[in-house]
Amino acid sequence: MKKLKIFLASSIVELKEERNEIGDFIRRIQDELIDMDYRIQLFECEFFDNSIALTRKQDEYNDEIKKSDIFVMLVGSKLGNYTFEEFKIAKSISSIEINVIFKNYLENIDETVSNFKRLIQNEERVNQYEYTDLPGLKYAIAQIIAKNISDLFHVKVDHTKIYIENSEVMF
Repeated sequence: MKKLKIFLASSIVELKEERNEIGDFIRRIQDELIDMDYRIQLFECEFFDNSIALTRKQDEYNDEIKKSDIFVMLVGSKLGNYTFEEFKIAKSISSIEINVIFKNYLENIDETVSNFKRLIQNEERVNQYEYTDLPGLKYAIAQIIAKNISDLFHVKVDHTKIYIENSEVMF
C-alpha cells in the first residue's frame, strides 16, 4: 500500500475548527482511496500521546515532521513560536513539500504574521494559499492532495469537489 504522510501545523486554539474540518475532509478522501490501495496519513498533535515524555513534546512533533511527505501550516491572526519552529524543521528537510495556508483576515493581523509573510514571499519551496471560509480551506487542501497523487490517479479539483478516478468528495 502506498502512503502519503501529511503533518498539519497550526495554532491549536485559534484554528481548532479548521483543523477538525481538515481532518474530516482528509478522512473522507481516504475512504475513497483505500480501495485503490492508497492511504493518506494525517498527523495532528491532538491525536498524539499526551503522556509524560522523556523529551519535550515538541521534539516528538518535530520527529513526525521529519517522517512526513507534506507539511501543511495554517496561519491565523498570529504565529506562535512552536508553529514557527515546526516550519523551520520542515524547511530543513529537502524532501518535504511545504504548504502555508493563510486565513484571510481583513484586520487584526499580528506582526508575527506580517513578518512571516515577508520572510517567505520569495521562497520557491513554499507553496502559499489563502482562504476566507471553510470551503476555501478545503479547496486548498484538495489542491495539495491532487498535486501529490495525480501521478497515480486521475484527479480533478473544482470549487466544490475533488474527483479521484470515478469518486468524488464534496467540500
